[in-house]
Amino acid sequence: MITATMVTWPHAVPRCPPHPDRVDTAGTTVTRHRTPTLEVRDALLRAARALLDERGPDALTVRDIATRAGVGVMGVYNRFGSKDGIINALLQQGFDELSTAVAVTPDSDDPRRSIVTGLGHYRAFALANAAMYRLMFDHPLPGIEPSNAARTAARNAFNRLVDAVRLGIATGHLQPGEPDEIAQRLWAACHGAVSLELQHIGFVTDHATHYTALVNTILRGLTTDRPQRNHGT
Repeated sequence: MITATMVTWPHAVPRCPPHPDRVDTAGTTVTRHRTPTLEVRDALLRAARALLDERGPDALTVRDIATRAGVGVMGVYNRFGSKDGIINALLQQGFDELSTAVAVTPDSDDPRRSIVTGLGHYRAFALANAAMYRLMFDHPLPGIEPSNAARTAARNAFNRLVDAVRLGIATGHLQPGEPDEIAQRLWAACHGAVSLELQHIGFVTDHATHYTALVNTILRGLTTDRPQRNHGT
């Protein structure tokens, strides 16, 4: 899965000392408040996400993100280090959301049901977040390398499927094998189907039915006829 070292802004930008309370011409004391750093960071991420959804990855310029968020360009560098930094924050956000989307309650009676449900949620996430999905998996911005945090978030999302496969092997519903390898096969097929659908490539008219059939076809090839009925999971 997708998984840059975050580039830091090369020069430290000195922070101006906070302004003291000021007195206006009417003699009233006016206290100036700075916007908390986390609020600015969140505003920049929301702006970047909105631009991504509206205009695609090419819209993710530092200037456009800052303008959309209503902050100075240096606000991006102060909080994310560089354009790479804010894009990596978006990648991490996307994989965190995907991990949440595909998380399902383990079904020890038949873990295959959990796999079908989780992979269904995977497709739903991709369709609802097409621009983010492309950013996560298609490398549309040359030179951007995923950070360690983004890679970890990606692995966490993949581990949801690995855990379901591992349970299926433990209960005897799936054939023995390396869980990562089996999960990779499932993911590769589903990612391919979703990518074709998003690109409007293919010859099927009912993508939902086609996708479910694809998942079930792969699972049949992985299924054993001898599940353990009295397992301890």
